[in-house]
Amino acid sequence: MTLLIGLGATACRAATDSTAQPATATATTFPTAADAAVVASAAPTRSSMPPGSAGAGGPGSLAVDITSPVAVAGHASTAVSCQSTARRYVESGTTTVNGRTVSQSVRVIGYNGPGSYPAVITVSVVAPDSGRYAIDAVPATVDIASAGGSMSFSASTTAGPTLAGSISWACAG
Repeated sequence: MTLLIGLGATACRAATDSTAQPATATATTFPTAADAAVVASAAPTRSSMPPGSAGAGGPGSLAVDITSPVAVAGHASTAVSCQSTARRYVESGTTTVNGRTVSQSVRVIGYNGPGSYPAVITVSVVAPDSGRYAIDAVPATVDIASAGGSMSFSASTTAGPTLAGSISWACAG
């Protein structure tokens, strides 16, 4: 079965192949979060956002709350690719919030339906006024629901500052 990902349908179901790529979208912003204290550990934390929350954008959206090293908070409708096959779950999405581009991905091995899983995550924030911050292949715990999920993270970037926050996604199809 092949699923093509686009805005408006659900793609959080088994698929053997997908040619979709995440798309960027302009966000409706929330008030920005206050800068959080820098956390020295790369240990994952639990998200305060409900798994798979869709917010105002409905299916195909990201809710972003980055607290460090820059504050980025908002919700945007965007293509979010979610695929599960052979006990593997892969999710990715990119959006623009407050003029900053946020890209993120989740990879889970041993996926067996909705629940909490150890995962490998990648998150990057490109802020025109302050540069690029990224974490790559960082272990974290993710909560996956039938149509989305959420994650929290706090890890040092290669440039030194800690990238911390949480992201919820609602799958698009």
